[in-house]
Amino acid sequence: MGFQPGVDLVNWAQPYCTAYGVPHLAKALPTVFHSLALWLSLQYLSARLSPKLFPNTFANMKKSTRVSWHVHWVAFCHAAIITPLAGRLWWKVYQEGGMTGTHILASNRVYGYDDEAAKIYGIALGYFIWDAVVSALYDGPAFVAHGLVAMTAFVFVFHPIFMYDGLGFLLWEASTPFLNIHWFLDKLGMTGGKVQLINAFFLLSTYVLARLTFGVYNSFSWMMLVHFPAKPHSPAIPLHIKTFFTIGNVTLNSLNFIWFRAMIRAVQKRFTAKDDKGRPIDAKKLAKGKQQIGKVGVSGTGDEQFEKEAGIGNHDYTSHGSYSDREDREEREARWRKASKKAN
Repeated sequence: MGFQPGVDLVNWAQPYCTAYGVPHLAKALPTVFHSLALWLSLQYLSARLSPKLFPNTFANMKKSTRVSWHVHWVAFCHAAIITPLAGRLWWKVYQEGGMTGTHILASNRVYGYDDEAAKIYGIALGYFIWDAVVSALYDGPAFVAHGLVAMTAFVFVFHPIFMYDGLGFLLWEASTPFLNIHWFLDKLGMTGGKVQLINAFFLLSTYVLARLTFGVYNSFSWMMLVHFPAKPHSPAIPLHIKTFFTIGNVTLNSLNFIWFRAMIRAVQKRFTAKDDKGRPIDAKKLAKGKQQIGKVGVSGTGDEQFEKEAGIGNHDYTSHGSYSDREDREEREARWRKASKKAN
């Protein structure tokens, strides 16, 4: 039959995957590598095309901001692809009777395996391999850890385990495209404009629905299934997998609320009216004519204060929600020192 890369790869990897407790991963490896190739290609295309499509914007960008641009583009594409795929399969399970229905992921919620789900997780795994590598090259340890944890989680599902509940966590990505659009609008000089206001509405709405509402419900349901089952799981869930997913579940849900607070404040900063002297608007003074609205929104795009509160500051870039880069901060600090010397 000759050389068949996909088949040969699966056959070569199968003994290793079986030995390490993820036997179904071998069959998914071609999808994983195709996925990884897609994200690398999108990053490459962005590096080649974006400076031509947005010449004025890129002319004034620092190197780290350009890297961040390409990373945000890939993150946007991943979320735009993976969310509909996960949503389609989740709806399919629902259409077949939901958690009391006939779909294998529902009838065997802990250990059920489905080829369609495996392809979706293969795509996600390829992305998080890319994310972990890019974070290691350009970002700090917090985001390297984030990429590695996500990558590990999507390796473990090929045990197989938690293939149904994993779909719910992939649906968290519904808010990510709007988060990246928000970042792009800042860099394109559209901060505080009508387009960003409309995008902010969808960003906050999808975040609340996907992460803070459905996400919390899905996590609570998973916790009850794993730790307080109606009857003991057979076979028992491996302790290292149970521990890993439990800690990750609690941590990510907590971070969702912390990040949401930072997100709210960052959006408010862009759409808060100030008077002609840059002071906050006082409704009584405005009504009496003692204050005049000078500007709505902000001209800058830095959110360092909010990023620090959310624990996501001090990074060159991030595809997860940071809006500024280290070189921009250093440049502002240099201007401030220069101005201080002149003043003295």
